[in-house]
Amino acid sequence: MKVYSISRWAFYGICILILVLPVSRQWKLLFRGETSRGVAGKYQVFVKAHEIGEDEIKHASAVEFTVDGETYVTRGPANYQYREGRAIRVRFDPEDPGHNCLLTFTGLYLNDYSILPLFLLIVWGAFYLSFNNYRKKRRAIRDHLQRTLRVHK
Repeated sequence: MKVYSISRWAFYGICILILVLPVSRQWKLLFRGETSRGVAGKYQVFVKAHEIGEDEIKHASAVEFTVDGETYVTRGPANYQYREGRAIRVRFDPEDPGHNCLLTFTGLYLNDYSILPLFLLIVWGAFYLSFNNYRKKRRAIRDHLQRTLRVHK
């Protein structure tokens, strides 16, 4: 019976891929978009509409940025306040500047989608630890049996 193992490097590599998931949602903007300098404004109230269920009231910092002389306003992460006047790089679609993302850690990671990588890291870590413990137990049993057979020969 062949026992498979997961190397430490494979474990870390997959952890990195899981951590990159929230950033990968914006891959088109990150690779094909253009960058503008935005300025954080007031911390404002907004209503987040849900497809199913009631609307939700949240707070976020308004971020203004300019594209070809026209000013656009986007929001930072919900319930996170940027210091007013803070310069923030904004990545936007040149054809539709309303489609944009903030190039900050909080802008890329503080969203409703961020719970998925956390869940995946927990499951992956549990799988790795239990799988490798199983392999270590099987190896210990095999080594013990080999020592026992040598003694009885």
